[in-house]
Amino acid sequence: MKLLDRIFRMEEINGAERCPTYLYRWTLLKFRGRGVYLHHFVGDDWSLDLHDQPKRFISIGLKGCYRETTPVPHVGPDDQGGLRMQRDHIFQAPWFRSFPAEHIHRISMVDGGECWTLVIVLKAVRPWGFWHLGEFIPWRKYVGSETADMMKACQ
Repeated sequence: MKLLDRIFRMEEINGAERCPTYLYRWTLLKFRGRGVYLHHFVGDDWSLDLHDQPKRFISIGLKGCYRETTPVPHVGPDDQGGLRMQRDHIFQAPWFRSFPAEHIHRISMVDGGECWTLVIVLKAVRPWGFWHLGEFIPWRKYVGSETADMMKACQ
C-alpha cells in the first residue's frame, strides 16, 4: 500500500475524526468532475444515519464483502418520515453495480472483514448528505452537528 500512497493521493475517511478510519480512498484519476477511486473499507460507515451521493457512480467489487443497508419505503405515517432502515444485503466480490446519485444507503463490514472496490464517479448532479428521521441534511451541515455526534457508529 505504500506504493499506492506514493503514486496516488490517499485519504482516510472517518467522519471528521468522529470515529476511527473506516475507509481508505486513493484517487486514481480525476478529470472534469469525474473520477476513478480505489476504496479499501476497513470498518463501518461512521454515521448510523443513511447517506446518498452527489454523483451517479459505478462500484466494482474486487475483494471481500460488505453489508449495504437501504431504506424500505413505508406507506402511512411513522416517526421515521416514511423511511425505515430495514433492508440489509450482503455483497460478495466480484460484482458490478451502478447507482443513481439519489441512492440512499449505509455500508458496514461483515464479521469484522474488509472490502476493496473500484469506484467510477460521474459528474455531480445534486448536493449530497445524510438522512436523519426521514429528513435530508446537507453533509457540511450534518458533519458538524449535534445530530452527527448522537448518530456516530463508534463509542
